[in-house]
Amino acid sequence: MDQYFEEEPAGGALFNKEIMRILIGYVLRYKQQLFFSLFCVVIITGATLTIPYCAKTIFDRYIIKQGYSVDATLLSRINNPDLVKRVKAAKSLGDGRYFLFQSKLSFFSKHQIQSFVDAGVFSKEKYTLVESPRIKAGSAVERKFSHALATGAAIPCADFAYLFRQGGFAEFSNRELLQVRSNDVTNIMRYVIIMLLIFTVQFVATYLQIVSLMRLSQHSMRDLRRDLFGHVLSLEVAYFDKNPIGRLVNRVSNDIEVLNDMFSSVLITLFQDILILLGITVIMFFANVYLACAVAVTFPLLFAITFVFRIQSRKAYRIIRTKIADLNAFLNENISGIRIVQIFVQEAKQVAKFIKINNDVYRANIRQLYIYAVFRPLIDFFRWLAIATVMYLGSRFILDDRISYGMVLMFIAYIGAFFEPIGDLSEKFDIMQSATAAGEKILSVFNADAKKEIVAPAYVAHPHRLVEAAAAEQILSGEIAFNDVWFSYLPDEWVLRGVSFSVKPRETLAIVGETGSGKTTIISLLSRLYAVQKGTITLDGTDIADLPYGVVRRNIATVMQDVFLFSRTLRDNVILNSPFDEERFKAVSRITHIDKFIRALQNGENEQVMERGATFSAGERQLLAFARALYADPSILVLDEATSNIDTETERLIQDAIAHLIQGRTSIIIAHRLSTIRNANRILVLEKGLIVEQGNHESLLAKRGMYYDLYQMQFSEV
Repeated sequence: MDQYFEEEPAGGALFNKEIMRILIGYVLRYKQQLFFSLFCVVIITGATLTIPYCAKTIFDRYIIKQGYSVDATLLSRINNPDLVKRVKAAKSLGDGRYFLFQSKLSFFSKHQIQSFVDAGVFSKEKYTLVESPRIKAGSAVERKFSHALATGAAIPCADFAYLFRQGGFAEFSNRELLQVRSNDVTNIMRYVIIMLLIFTVQFVATYLQIVSLMRLSQHSMRDLRRDLFGHVLSLEVAYFDKNPIGRLVNRVSNDIEVLNDMFSSVLITLFQDILILLGITVIMFFANVYLACAVAVTFPLLFAITFVFRIQSRKAYRIIRTKIADLNAFLNENISGIRIVQIFVQEAKQVAKFIKINNDVYRANIRQLYIYAVFRPLIDFFRWLAIATVMYLGSRFILDDRISYGMVLMFIAYIGAFFEPIGDLSEKFDIMQSATAAGEKILSVFNADAKKEIVAPAYVAHPHRLVEAAAAEQILSGEIAFNDVWFSYLPDEWVLRGVSFSVKPRETLAIVGETGSGKTTIISLLSRLYAVQKGTITLDGTDIADLPYGVVRRNIATVMQDVFLFSRTLRDNVILNSPFDEERFKAVSRITHIDKFIRALQNGENEQVMERGATFSAGERQLLAFARALYADPSILVLDEATSNIDTETERLIQDAIAHLIQGRTSIIIAHRLSTIRNANRILVLEKGLIVEQGNHESLLAKRGMYYDLYQMQFSEV
């Protein structure tokens, strides 16, 4: 049975391959939403990468707008194909001259630029390009502009272009300068409109991506939660014997919610972050390899820090998830057993235990907090280090005429965009580590042995389940046979040892014995709650191992000593999702005498049952259990100590109900009160897993054996 115990998963990978395979399987059920989200990510990434480049273009092309006048007729003096290529793409000034913006010189060294100047290819000074100025005739601006042309501060070129020397704008006021450079202002406004359009597209794409991703996430988690719950219901009872209910509740609720966080906050956005990081890296190296290398110096340290953080964060989150699961299990156990806790005055001791578990959760979270507190500031430190390096080297390159102001501005913007997702990796690692730990625990539940053929309501619509659903309707005659059955909950500690007996259809068998003799174990094996280790159990001559679970459970109804009621209406607890038949319900209510207290309820059969039926007495819960069994109309009825908690008055009602229940069906009664089994066709007496006596009531009394001793003991007490 140890295979059912859920152990804490081990391992050190960021992603568990099997978990990812399962998750991807759920995601791919909704390919359309997935691909649409990825398409939106591409748009968002493109917008993110475009904006800094647009800002650089505005700054270099229309604000600073500095560069050299290039004499293309002298290019033959130097052998530089790259320069020739850039000059041909430059602004033509007429007469074989071109204006080469300073931003286009980033691939040339200071020495090369000086050699171009010495060769006469580049002008000896830098100019500011003015294109198509809009100047009113007779205005002060026209007079100043004409003066600049007359003094050589401005040089006319083709296509209404002018080159202004350094300081050539000194005579113009800011308002007048806007008129001179009105064409640049117009182009700046065009770029601003383009950037606003890009922002709008990015906003719409982000909105659609979030909506699509949330829908994808919720659909996937809905399916996973449904499948996990269906799987939990199909597990052997042995699994629940060794795994606290609170832990399983945590798997279906909290752990799946953690996976939902990974779906919605990590998977798609992580892909987006990777695209942004790669795009920025490529753009920076393409724009200026020297500045890009200065930024790239921080990469090895970033990778090292991220690697260490991943390991430490994973360890911390494994501990956190384990401690939280322990806390939930402890809470569930104590709240469910609150009556026992209060009756035995255990409040103070349970609070002390809770404080210890709660402190373990606190320490686990504090450890994770320290890890996070170190990682994020380090990322910020390297970001500002990269910005400072770019500003220092950029200013040196600007003084050397190698790059433009816009280049430095673009690099600073890209560095901010580059380090932002890296900083967010701390939170994403938190989610991924938590999701991996939660996923491994969910996986451990999925990997537990399950009854593959069980019929769950959620699956009835699937074609491959329909055959089984129909098979569950198979009605058995009720013939039972145990053939040399051996069973143990723990290795080599046999609870049943070679038990053999048979029950004919519509016969009543009673089983008695001291506590721990194996009575309830026989019923559990018959219902396939556990698997037989040796021997066989047959129903109508067929080994129950070869019968679908649905057939076995449909034909056996068990009334247990501890009756469980669901938090639904009284009627729902009787019919248990079966089709409601009013006449049948009334007949069952009358036979089992629950109609007497139903009439006393405010809402009658629609009265809401509190958790575990806390508002009903033990006798009333037993009567409801009898009604539930009778409404199911099984071929085999099992009463497992079903009258042990019932008072004398209720027992009189129960005896009458039992007489109706066992009519026309095979019955097995496990009894503590021997007075309830006098009319059984046969009685088995168990002792330490062995059948020591069998016969009817009179024959067993006549033997004066163990049954006689038990009978005398009960009636001598009376």
